[in-house]
Amino acid sequence: MMMRGWKSIGVVETIYEEDCEFSPSSSSLAPSPSFRPTPLNSLVGSWSFATGKKPELLIQVCEKCFNLHKEPLTSRSTYLKRLLTDSVTELTLSPPLNISAETFTLVADFCYGARLVITPFNLAAIKTAAELLEMTETHGDGDDNLVQITDSYFRQVVAVNPEYTSIVFRSCLALLPEAETRAFLLSECVEALNLTEDDNDVDDVSGIEWFSDVVKVRPEDFHIAVEAIRCRFTNHDVVYMIVDLYLRGQSGNITEEQKIQICNFINCSELSPQILLEAVQNPIMPLRFIVRAMMVEQHSTRRCILSSAALAVQPRRQPRGVQANVDGDCPITLGAILERDAAFREAQQLKATLKATSLRVQSLEQELDGMKKMLTKSDQKQRRISNNNNIAMVSSRCSSFHNGTEYDNDNKMITMGDRLSASSSSIPFDSTLRGARSDGPAPSSTTTCKGTKKKISRRLMSWLKKAVDNYRDAY
Repeated sequence: MMMRGWKSIGVVETIYEEDCEFSPSSSSLAPSPSFRPTPLNSLVGSWSFATGKKPELLIQVCEKCFNLHKEPLTSRSTYLKRLLTDSVTELTLSPPLNISAETFTLVADFCYGARLVITPFNLAAIKTAAELLEMTETHGDGDDNLVQITDSYFRQVVAVNPEYTSIVFRSCLALLPEAETRAFLLSECVEALNLTEDDNDVDDVSGIEWFSDVVKVRPEDFHIAVEAIRCRFTNHDVVYMIVDLYLRGQSGNITEEQKIQICNFINCSELSPQILLEAVQNPIMPLRFIVRAMMVEQHSTRRCILSSAALAVQPRRQPRGVQANVDGDCPITLGAILERDAAFREAQQLKATLKATSLRVQSLEQELDGMKKMLTKSDQKQRRISNNNNIAMVSSRCSSFHNGTEYDNDNKMITMGDRLSASSSSIPFDSTLRGARSDGPAPSSTTTCKGTKKKISRRLMSWLKKAVDNYRDAY
């Protein structure tokens, strides 16, 4: 009777779960475990025997080739019908399509009329392949296409079971971005997990098993995942927790610009006060996000303080009215007193929050001042080095000048030595002359005296001239 129902809806023995048992509500999609799918080669051979046609198409998927017929494929896939014209005999699907050889084998089995085996472990791959190949063609009334079959399986089997949903979610991460941009399977898993949770107020996402795999994806794929989570989760605090978990897991492997792009998915105005305060004090977050969170926190804190102050002022003015209305009007109630005390406590908490925010602002300002001082010291050091270089150049020039002066001084000393030697040489000359006058006989003629006087005067003039020249050279 169950098989008759399958035939009536055109999904005869199509969905098969090998290792899982489902509840009665979902077992209608699971045939008997004794069934095993027919290999693709046998299906191709049977088709060739029935039609008398040999495989005329060679399809390459991830370095694996398939010899298939065009007709079964084009009858199910709009994408292949568009590409496989009469002149096309070879086609490469992967790359560019994100389809594995194993997944394409299952899709080809389905095109040849075999019973398709779908489990939570291969649903993401089959669903993504069905969307990429546009498997929307049917064989008449009552026949479902592959896209419809995978959608039905997800709604009736996976979406009602959080464990299966977690398996499909993790499978989608390896198929990003196509699993979300084409199949929208990641966001559907997030929505199913959100709906099956008893309490949407999640305090810690690190304990959720399916979130642990999110931190392993690439930053560009995480953008898609966090966008799906942001659009589907009603509690926006979960988005912040997931981003924080991812940034901690990718510490050292992600740039500051990538952090900023990821944090742009967080809307600080939708965060709860506790999460917002944590975001302001979180050192993992980029500085731009912290500043944005601080502005939102200050705005919300100011608004809450003003509203609490307005409520607190009203009970303070009531005792006069109570005193005036003692005779006949209603006095202040216990509820009003409790409300006033609650408003006071809330105002104190908000003041403490504002104080913590101010301290955080001060610490950031101190960090900025420290950076400015470091830059100033660096500039001063650079200038000092430049000045020292200039002084060294000037000193080198001065030293060369002083070396010339010392050389002149040496010449001067040499000049003084020459002067001394000249004077000393003149002394023996005079003594010789005197000795000649006293010891020897006097010259016999005046010409001899005149010649001697001329020699003495010439030597004296040459010595004076030499002394003057040396003096000029010295100064």
